[in-house]
Amino acid sequence: MTSLAASETLLGLDLVQAARLVADGTVDPVDLTSAYLDRLVDVDGDVGAYVTVAADRALDAARAARVAVRQGRPLGALHGLPLGVKDLFDTAGVRTTYGSALYVDHVPTMDATVVARLREAGAVLLGKHATHELAWGGTTSNEHFGVVHNPRRTSAIPGGSSGGSAAAVVSGTAIASVGTDTAGSVRIPAAACGCVGLKPSRGRVSLAGAMPLARSLDHAGPITRTVADAALLLKVIAGADERDPRTLDDAVPDYLAALAVRRRVRVGRLRGWYDALLDDAVREAVDVVHRRLTELGHEVVDVDAPGADAVAALFTRLTAEAGALHQQAFRRRPEAFGSILRRILGRALPTPSDLAAAEGALARQSAALFDALAGCDVLLTATLPMVAPPIGSETVTVSGTVLDLERALTRLTSVFDVSGLPALSLPLIDGRRPPLPVDPASDGPLPVGVQLVGRPRDEVTVLQVGHELERALGGDEA
Repeated sequence: MTSLAASETLLGLDLVQAARLVADGTVDPVDLTSAYLDRLVDVDGDVGAYVTVAADRALDAARAARVAVRQGRPLGALHGLPLGVKDLFDTAGVRTTYGSALYVDHVPTMDATVVARLREAGAVLLGKHATHELAWGGTTSNEHFGVVHNPRRTSAIPGGSSGGSAAAVVSGTAIASVGTDTAGSVRIPAAACGCVGLKPSRGRVSLAGAMPLARSLDHAGPITRTVADAALLLKVIAGADERDPRTLDDAVPDYLAALAVRRRVRVGRLRGWYDALLDDAVREAVDVVHRRLTELGHEVVDVDAPGADAVAALFTRLTAEAGALHQQAFRRRPEAFGSILRRILGRALPTPSDLAAAEGALARQSAALFDALAGCDVLLTATLPMVAPPIGSETVTVSGTVLDLERALTRLTSVFDVSGLPALSLPLIDGRRPPLPVDPASDGPLPVGVQLVGRPRDEVTVLQVGHELERALGGDEA
């Protein structure tokens, strides 16, 4: 085992730093993986980020990675780096539950495309990060596998449904993760826990081998410490895939190299419905980002786009798609579903007229966003209207208005799943980039998240602006 001092040093490396140091032989993949496994043993009992830990397999992979480095073999972009993935992605030989009692003993024989690409790049799979049941919820309080706690304040939710992924990155039990995002499930936990979450354009990342929630809305993307880490991870997992015909067939840019390019852009700050209900701390964070972008030489203009009908309409579509997918299993084994899903699936599914009305609202919302982006390079808004509420909350009060928790969590994220636009969530605490990793026992302040949203297929601009902004916000590695 590595010493305490050495372990702390290794855990302080972000993905890009660790990749460079492993490749040049400075950091041993076995030491790095051991440090993360030790950390997992020490802190995950308080967090619950993992539903399955593959320690022996991870150490075997790390030893193989060490040999490859010593023999001078060609190395992948993530060679020897200990990652986890949301437990919605199939992992050959490693249990994959999808957060459901129906799959408690399920061990796939084939990797999801995302997992296969991570392995091909040399990544070491530490295990599977906890998810809300069948990814259908935003708290990652799972009645079958337990409650995931926010590492910054363990009495608070981590967000969801990729809550385990964000909690692992923030608590230092994985150097990075990949989650899925249907109504905000990468960006919501990134904002709640205080790390970076990127939902790429629809079709940028294959969903083959991932349990669907609502296929017309599903995306997959990185959850990381830094924007550069997200750029590196996206380059690895993105690209066309014969197993998923919905993937984009255009060339995948070198997102990490693109961060070296600085360009002035026009930023549209979404007003009206988008900032009508925001807690003071969230509004102040968006104001800080607005000022920083202006100081960096970017033009920031106000943009008003409607959104009042979009969240309800999205839930109608999501319920129709996810309900149809799981109805047969629900009729066969209703007791295998948690109480929330039993309640949802026990109701009648949306009618064709309900869906038609919802689709009209969603089309109008997407058109408004496309119109806004015709005059702007990126859009700016909050990720969540409030900080992470306490575990067990069913409602939240924002600006004096009581909101259903799930509707509040997805209020500012789901519209970008409908439109398929790339969206990046950046964390702030008191107007600065928060430190990582954190001690779950510290009970510190809760972060807020700010989103940058780009044009279709233009993750490059979003990442470039996000990277520059991240550095300007300062923090642990600025």
